[in-house]
Amino acid sequence: MQLAALFTTALALAGSALAQADRRSNGRAIVVVEASHGGAGNGLTNTTIAVPIEQVYTNPEALDEVSTLYLIDAEGVAVESVVCTPYRGTDGTGASGLPFTNTNPSYLSTNTVVVGSIVCETY
Repeated sequence: MQLAALFTTALALAGSALAQADRRSNGRAIVVVEASHGGAGNGLTNTTIAVPIEQVYTNPEALDEVSTLYLIDAEGVAVESVVCTPYRGTDGTGASGLPFTNTNPSYLSTNTVVVGSIVCETY
């Protein structure tokens, strides 16, 4: 009896872990990171990144110089259902700018600022 209960509990935990892994692989938000070197639209560079949905995304190479963030597409989810938020911290804390969607970019600075992380969610 105890062995059956233990086996049932192990299966339930494994199923829960798989469900969480599936939830974490809900797709990706395609984001363009724009950096303005020299202020107000001068010396623009763009980097495209793929941000996993429902996870804290960090990428110092792409996020160390940010002026504006644009959500341009999504994979595995409807782009219209995605909202992304930039954060100061690499742990998804300390809002760095306004949330952005495919119709409303997040304008952070006319120069560049450091973004520690981005979290994208679906609604």
